[in-house]
Amino acid sequence: MIDAINLPSLDPLLILSLVVMNIGAKFLDIKLTDFQQKLIKNHIVQSLILFSMIYIGTRDILKSIIIVGIIYLLIYVLLNENHQFNIYSKKLLYNEGIIQKYNNIKDKYYLNIAKINIEDNLKVL
Repeated sequence: MIDAINLPSLDPLLILSLVVMNIGAKFLDIKLTDFQQKLIKNHIVQSLILFSMIYIGTRDILKSIIIVGIIYLLIYVLLNENHQFNIYSKKLLYNEGIIQKYNNIKDKYYLNIAKINIEDNLKVL
């Protein structure tokens, strides 16, 4: 019955190497020159590093490219408070001090209604 399910083969050596790589990367102390650090901070190099990390896990180029695209869409567009298409509300960004100007439509509405009511009351007098 298990043969019919077609589970992907889980190579124990691959799983062990991924775990060791993830844990060991935190404690690995490599002294890089200033130029090497600047090179690693380049967006293209970071994209290649991210792609290679995802490719090791998926072992499929197309899936890796799609996942990298989704990650960049999330990080640099949807979850970036400075981007025009972010998903954060203006009120939250204003309350956190990220943006300086917040035009609350509800407050404008009530202010305009109050002005209209005042003008109507003055016309009656």
